[in-house]
Order: sequence, then C-alpha cells, then structure tokens
Amino acid sequence: MKIPNWRLNVLIGLNCFILFFLLFEHLVRVPVWMQVIGRVHPMLLHFPIVLLLMAGIFINFSRQLEKTLSIKPLIRETLFVAALTAAITVIMGLLLAQEEGYEGGNLQWHKWTGVGISFLSGVLVCAQGLQYTRYRFWFAAVTNLCLLLVLIAGHFGAALTHGEQFVFEPLKQNNTEVFDINTAQVFDDAVLPILKAKCLSCHNAGKSKGELILADSASMAKGGKNGALLQAGNPTESLLIQRLMLDIEHEHHMPPKGKPQLTPEELTLLQAWVAKGAQFNLPVATLNADDSLLLAIGAVYPIHKEENFDFPAADAKQIEKLSTPYRVIRVLADGSPALSVSFYGAGFYTDQALAELEPIAQQIVSLNVDGMPIGKQGLETVAKFKNLRDINLNDTPIDDAGLTALRALPKLGSVRLSGTAITAAGIKELLANDALRRVYIWNTPITNEEVSQLTASFPTKVVEMGFVDDEQTTLSLTAPQITPARTFFRDELQITMSHPIPGVEIRYSLDGKEPDSSNSTVFDKPISIRSNQQLSVKAFKEGWAPSPTIVRGYVRSAKTPDRIVMEGRPHYLYPARREISFFDLESGGNNHADGKWQGYLKSPLSAVMHFDEPTAIDTLTLSVMQNYQGITYMPVYAPEYIEVWGGADTTEEKLLAKLSPVPGKPEQLEGHRLIDCPIHTTNLRYLKLIARPYRKIPDGYPGAGGEAWLFVDEIILK
Repeated sequence: MKIPNWRLNVLIGLNCFILFFLLFEHLVRVPVWMQVIGRVHPMLLHFPIVLLLMAGIFINFSRQLEKTLSIKPLIRETLFVAALTAAITVIMGLLLAQEEGYEGGNLQWHKWTGVGISFLSGVLVCAQGLQYTRYRFWFAAVTNLCLLLVLIAGHFGAALTHGEQFVFEPLKQNNTEVFDINTAQVFDDAVLPILKAKCLSCHNAGKSKGELILADSASMAKGGKNGALLQAGNPTESLLIQRLMLDIEHEHHMPPKGKPQLTPEELTLLQAWVAKGAQFNLPVATLNADDSLLLAIGAVYPIHKEENFDFPAADAKQIEKLSTPYRVIRVLADGSPALSVSFYGAGFYTDQALAELEPIAQQIVSLNVDGMPIGKQGLETVAKFKNLRDINLNDTPIDDAGLTALRALPKLGSVRLSGTAITAAGIKELLANDALRRVYIWNTPITNEEVSQLTASFPTKVVEMGFVDDEQTTLSLTAPQITPARTFFRDELQITMSHPIPGVEIRYSLDGKEPDSSNSTVFDKPISIRSNQQLSVKAFKEGWAPSPTIVRGYVRSAKTPDRIVMEGRPHYLYPARREISFFDLESGGNNHADGKWQGYLKSPLSAVMHFDEPTAIDTLTLSVMQNYQGITYMPVYAPEYIEVWGGADTTEEKLLAKLSPVPGKPEQLEGHRLIDCPIHTTNLRYLKLIARPYRKIPDGYPGAGGEAWLFVDEIILK
C-alpha cells in the first residue's frame, strides 16, 4: 500500500524537530507566545491515545474485522492521524516542560515514553503494508509495544499532574487507620495529609513549581525559589500561609483557581501549626485539651480519644471478687475491656493487695496509687501490667531505682511523680521509653534548670513541673469569668460573674471608672443590662495581686428586619452564617476565623433589609474588627466608606447616610469598633447597607497602598 509522500514528509519533519529539540533543549528559551502552545499539551494528548487504541484494535483483530469492514483504509487513516497528533503533542509537551516546576524522574519517564510513542507510531505508518504480509506478527507486536508506552506515559503524566500516588490513593485511604490522638504526630498525621491532598500535585519530586516540594518535612524545611516556606511561631510572615490566604483571583494564590481549595478548617489547622512552632516531630498527645492546635485538628479530623484495645475483657465475676472499698476497679468505658484501678486509704494498702490484681493485669490501663506506701514488691507487680497507659505515683516513696519497673512498659504514656524523691537522672532514664509522652514532677528535688535540660533533650515529651513558690512572689489573680460572653442583646441581658479561686471578691462599675477594692460595687447577684453600657470588672483577694481589669461594652440591638437579602457575597473563607450572622447577637472574638466574623476583600458588603411594617430607625451601627498594628500582610481595617440607602420601598430609595471612618492610629488601635451611621428616618420599610473595604490603604498606615480586609459580626438598628 503506497503512502502519500506528503504524509511521510510531515511525520519525518515533526519527528526530526523532536530529535533536534531533545539534543539542544538545554539551550532552548521558549518565548511567551509558545508557552501558550505548550499549555495545550494536556488537552491534545487524549487524541493520540484514543486513536492509537483504536488502531491497536483494528490491527490485532484485523482478520475478524475485515469480514465486515473495509479494514485497510481504517488502519491507514487511524495510524496516520494518531502518529500526527502524537508528534504534535510531544512537541507541545517539550515546550511545556521548559516552564518552571517540571523536573524529576516522573518528567523524564513521561517525556521519553512520549517520544517513543511518536517515533514508533511514525514507524508503523511507514510500515503499515507489513500488516498484510508474512510480517503481520511483528507489525502487531510493535503496535502493542506502542500501546504499552501509552499506558506508561499516561501513568507518569498523572503522577506529574496529580501526585505520585494519585491512581492508588483511594485504596490507601480506605485502608488508613482512624486518627488516633494517642499515637498521631501533628505533622505526619494532621498537616501532611492536607498538603498531599491540596498541594502535592504541583509540588512533588517530579513537578516542583517554584522549586518547592511539599512531600516531606525535609523538603518543606528547605523551602523553594522564593526562600523559606515557614516562619516558626509567625503565621502571618510565613510564605505558606501568605500564599494560601491570598484572594483566589490572585496569580500567586495557592492552590491555583480551578484546583481543590483548602477548607477554612484546614487553613486554620495550618495556621495553628505554624503558630505552635511548625514542629515536624510533635506528638498530638502532648497537646493540652484547650490547645488551639488540638482544637483545630479536631475540626478537621474525627479524633477518637477512646482507644480500641486488642485484648479480651476480664471476667466480670473476677472483677467483682477483687473490688473492695479501698481497691476500686472500674471499666474504662461501656463495652471496653480496659480497666482503671484506684487505691484509697494508705493504712489499708499493702503490696500484696496490688499483687492480687495479676489475674486482670492484661486489662489494667490506668493505675492510681496516689499517696500509697508502695514498695519494691508493688513496683515489680506494676511491671507486669504490659497494657498500662497511665500511672499516678504522686506522694509515694518511689525513687530513681523504683523507676526501673516503668522503663520497660511498652504503652506507658503518662506518669505522675509529684511529691516524690525522684531526680533528674531518673527522669532522664524514664523518658527514654519511646511510648512515654508526659511526666508530672511537681514538688520534687528537680530544679528549673534541670527541667530545661530535660526539655531540650526530649523535645517531643512534656515535663510538667508546675509553679514553685519562693515565698517572695505575689501572684496575680486571673480575670473573672463573665457570662454570657456576647455583648449584643435585644431587650435585656442578665450578667453573672465568677472566679475559680475561692474567696475572691469581684467588684465592678458601670460608669467607666476603674473598679477598686473599697468603693466599687461588689458583685453578689446578677446584673441586669437594658441599655448600652460599659462594664468594668476586677477581682481582689488578700495576699494576691488584683486581676487585670476586664472592660466589656454592651450594645442593645432594638430592631430586627423581617427579611435580609445579601447582594454582595463574603469571601469564601469567612462566610460566617451569612445573613443570619448580622442579627444573631453573637460577638466575634479576637480570631477573625472563629466563624462569627464575615469577611470581605475587594468586593463590598451589600445587605438589603426589609420590614413588613413602617419602621422608625434613628441609627444604624456597624460592628467591625480592626487588626493592622505592625501588620503588612492581611491587615484588617474598618471600611473605607459606608453608605445607607432606604425608603418606603425600592422606588423611593434615597441616600440616608454616607461616611468614611477615619482609621485609628496603629499604636492606639482597638480590636473591636462600633461605627454609628445616623439616619433619622420614619416610615422605613426598605434599608440597604453598603460597606466597602479599602482598595488602597492610605499612606502612613501598615500595608499602605495595598488592599485591606473588612470583617463584620453584627448590624445594630436603634
């Protein structure tokens, strides 16, 4: 079968260009307009793949198909178009590979298998006549080799685009263990999975855009072309957080628009991890229950604090037999085989009483011998509790020698040794137990300096020493607790106050004066707030320094619209509760990501309020956040201007108020600001609020010339 010369010339020319490009690609500089051609590569590559598969079917089953089809023209035309599009696709791929971020083994495999497909398909076009001669077998073999290269090239192309584990990731996810707070690492088990899911497709070993790889801790610590990725303890100055926080339309926003974006909870987790020090070897179990990082982890992952134990339950009759008023045995949780044992009454304790627990030693995970005269025999018994997770040895006669029994316990995570004679040397030996996470050593001979040395030697362990009273330090009281925490109310708000330390006297004022210990009102019953007021609260106790003064302003929101329509959409990261959040009386805190602040960047807040009955409104107040002292990245300002429109309906709409709030001086900045807009109107049934964030921050302020965020938590109508 004769092949038209022009077809051969086109294929030979394209493949010669590919060969030339490969030989001199280190000298090639791709102009911008050709980069556009290169980026068509992912769209065009499907054509040669499908056509080669079709050609493979025609060639491998030609004898069967030629009975019903005119197979020769099909093979001829399909092979030519497949070879032509394969060569063009390879050229586009070579152009695309010249852009930044494409390197590594995956790229090389993808490139050379693609080149092989182009060359082999061209050979098949030239030799297609062999399909009908005695070389039919060899022609089919080369065709199948070309199809195998298609599979290999496709695999490595997917690895470049979506990450190395893209194909088999669903199977791995189905087999992953439940997030276990007792064994999980913050980076490996909480942070890295987010990066793999949302960032690794562009920042892996084969495709490292910006010379940045996010596949492991070593690569993250190294950073990329733009420098260090992380500033430990400072999220706002960390390049990772900065890029994630950019507007989705920004050219440097990560992940790029069109890719799966981080959820607000995932972003908060990464911010909390960086704020904690961006540690790569921090166990989750060392975090306190109220630690913001642990709370952020809990918002992303279903944390199961209850461990699934792999041992059988003890006999119920055996537990009942061993239980006494001075040796209390409890099941850790309903349906759990784990047991908790506590001893009471030092005069009734004996080491033999501890030894009697050996029949249920496998099930004991928690042991409390606080204040018991435990001896050598008792500690030898403890060494047999191989599933022990927690032991309380406070105020016992244990010493460094006695700690030997604890060193070999394979699952011991927490030890309480307060009020004992142990030393730093003994604790150092104990901390060598890999499973151990936390040790409490209050009121022991160990000094502050020794604790610092232990912490430095074991950075992933927590050594709790508590407060050491030198009898010269006057402690300050913590601030009183005020309930409820919100500051907005509709008609009346009942305020109560409390303090965790007994005997503390709480005094307050409602006139703006600083509370003192003699003249201010003593809190002894709930306070009723019915109008806008400022509450100042302070705690006093003899022998203690007074607490800091807590000042809280209360704002009455007298009216609520019957319907609210949002014309301007908030930023996707900070939607709060949308329309509901403006009149839910929930005050936003110091964290703009607490779910109560609605955020805007570039686009304005635009909310329309409707009233079923004519309404008189004197003032509209907007409650906003301010946070820009020393901040050049993501500064939060009051709006650049506010407009209030209204009337009996939309046809009678008129401008009721317009003002441009003056930014406060950074050194005198208040985090929460109320902006009053006097409107003095009656017979109002339609009200529209527009608040625009700064498009260009004024000179002389942090972030000058850039854009500012606007965060709003409440609209108050009076």
